[in-house]
Amino acid sequence: MTPRLSLKKRIALTYVLLTIAVAGAFSVVTYVAVTVIEEQVIDARLAKMADRLIALHHLGAVPNAPPDVRFLVDNGIPAALRQLPAGDHELMLGGRQVHVLLRNQGENRYAVVQEMGEIEHTELVILLALAVGFVVSVLLAAVLGMLSARRVIAPVAALADAVGRNAGPTELPSLSAQDEIGSLARAFAKRTDKLQQFLQRERLFTGDVSHELRTPLTIVLGAAEVLATQVPVDSREYAAAERIRRVAAEASLRVSALLLLSRAPDSLDSPRIVLNAIVESEMERCRPLLSGKPVQCRLEWTERIWADVRPELAGIMIGNLLRNACQHTEEGLILVHLAAGRLVIEDTGKGIPQGVRERLFERFVHGGEGAGHEGTGLGLSIVKRVVEHIGWEVRLEVPQGGGTRFVLTFPPVLATSLS
Repeated sequence: MTPRLSLKKRIALTYVLLTIAVAGAFSVVTYVAVTVIEEQVIDARLAKMADRLIALHHLGAVPNAPPDVRFLVDNGIPAALRQLPAGDHELMLGGRQVHVLLRNQGENRYAVVQEMGEIEHTELVILLALAVGFVVSVLLAAVLGMLSARRVIAPVAALADAVGRNAGPTELPSLSAQDEIGSLARAFAKRTDKLQQFLQRERLFTGDVSHELRTPLTIVLGAAEVLATQVPVDSREYAAAERIRRVAAEASLRVSALLLLSRAPDSLDSPRIVLNAIVESEMERCRPLLSGKPVQCRLEWTERIWADVRPELAGIMIGNLLRNACQHTEEGLILVHLAAGRLVIEDTGKGIPQGVRERLFERFVHGGEGAGHEGTGLGLSIVKRVVEHIGWEVRLEVPQGGGTRFVLTFPPVLATSLS
């Protein structure tokens, strides 16, 4: 796609094109007018001169023509002119451009010949003046266009810079201007104020929800731990207490991850962690979803893989992808392959319909046929949000043998940088 010119260049180009059109039209009209006037003046001059010289010739006097004019009679007329009919002619004679007036009067034939050297010189000077004027006009238009464009664009550029710096609504320039720039600045200020209020409400809401959820989750977690110490390890009550403790701990981690998502990405620290442990932990959490299914869940890796990311965010991202695979795979294999800069989660489920793939990471969009009762359709949208938040990438691939493949890519951490 051809890049579009900036607004400043388009304004300057408009000046130049307008000047070319106007100056070009003026030059053409001037040249045509000069040519027409020149021909009429020469024709009128030769006609008057011919009348006077022919009258003198009839009186027997010796006609005295101007230096640049020759008066020829009968046999004195060159053969090249004798063939021409009476009237005005412009032609080359003896290697020179001449204007000739031929007349037949009585038994005589007369020719008044005027050389065009001086007139051609004058015409050349006029053409040169028009060309110089045209070029100067275009250059002047380019300079004035750039200066005008800079002056016109300066408020827009200042406004764009302020918006890019996330300036407050009252810090935007040109707010008091009563022109289009002022209207644009006030619209930006109003919109920025609404967005900032919305973001503030969202942060407060997320923080409040996280705080209110953490307290009961902590109580549940503590109660489950106390309960587990009061019953035999091999009893059903111990298994239930352990499950409650595990779910409460997982929920607490998810609440922490959601709280991190409410913060700006540049305000988060990114500790260096080993992804292998997080993947194994999330796979263990998802195993109850495969209970009773002939599905094998396997992890493949050849070395420890490091990444710069908060473990809470990595966990919620990988966990949602694994739960999605477990929920939509009824038999076969869920294969997780971990390598430097790449995590692949592939399953042998029914796959994702063609019409859903482009909107798969949108909120409330389900990935499987008949999956409307299996969740809210938020899991993959949360994955997309986390990925964008931490600067990773996620994409969907369709294996040839069917099923679904999600590929997470992230900046690899070299072994030399771990020291």
